[in-house]
Amino acid sequence: MTYTLIRGSFVIRYPDRPRQGPEPDGDTVKFKPDTPALVEALPRRSGRPAAITARGVSARLEAIDALETHFAETHQEEDGAYAARDELLRLLGFTNVTFWEDLPNRVRSADQDSLRGHVLSNGIDANGRMIAFCYAGDHLDPDGTTVFVDGPMADRSANAQLLGAGLAYPAFYATLPADLRAHLAEASQAARRKGSGLWPRSDADPDGAATVRDLAELERLVMWPKLFRRIVPYLAAGFADFDGFDAWLRADPVNRDDELFLIPKLERGNLHDVVIGAGAGIQLTMWPEDFIISPDPPAPGAPVTPPPDALP
Repeated sequence: MTYTLIRGSFVIRYPDRPRQGPEPDGDTVKFKPDTPALVEALPRRSGRPAAITARGVSARLEAIDALETHFAETHQEEDGAYAARDELLRLLGFTNVTFWEDLPNRVRSADQDSLRGHVLSNGIDANGRMIAFCYAGDHLDPDGTTVFVDGPMADRSANAQLLGAGLAYPAFYATLPADLRAHLAEASQAARRKGSGLWPRSDADPDGAATVRDLAELERLVMWPKLFRRIVPYLAAGFADFDGFDAWLRADPVNRDDELFLIPKLERGNLHDVVIGAGAGIQLTMWPEDFIISPDPPAPGAPVTPPPDALP
């Protein structure tokens, strides 16, 4: 599949509003494009336009899901979450980055507030973010060039380097081409075999269930972030165990029970098909690289410009 080259700058701090700047994490960073119209013209599988302002747009790194540094006033294991964030900033060229003590997700100081970079994108997600492979420095080709991304080109991205270091989980959406999905799955599997990064601490996966009795326990765990993002509102709703988790997922097929394609079975399913919850135990029954997530469906009447389906 082809991607659009978009040149610009990665931004981690607003010098005029230092305490109100971006909140970079392990899979999202602010990007200010040289040509905003290129972002606005990207495909919208979920119907939502790019959430772009004069300060830029959030670039959501394609194919990876890093531990949450901040989500709904909570977080995942901080060591792993911050390791991914710090490595992403390093890969993009930022140095001597510090964060506010009372605002630990906002940059207090750095040698650079912004740095030149470029992205390869094929669309906007349901939150208005640009889905992208992210690279430090300028690209030789003109802004807006159509680029075919193969394995070696993907490997040079910050995305693939985080995945290969075991600092992020895979999260493959249907907009990711099948050949790149297979290539990046191999990188993630190799990191897991080597015990790199977060993998020695990974829980709630096919190797065993995690025990989650409350939010405080959840915050200390390493698990696939999308599962974490489903558990947080479930606990907030007052559930004391996971006996009702399956029914809770099924009750909302858009915001909870994501539509999936189960690669080993060659059949469609939903998130509830790859999760088992009972008592205080919760786990994925398949590794995240073994299923493909469908983008959120568009709202009724929303204009949609989808790229070709990437399912096998």
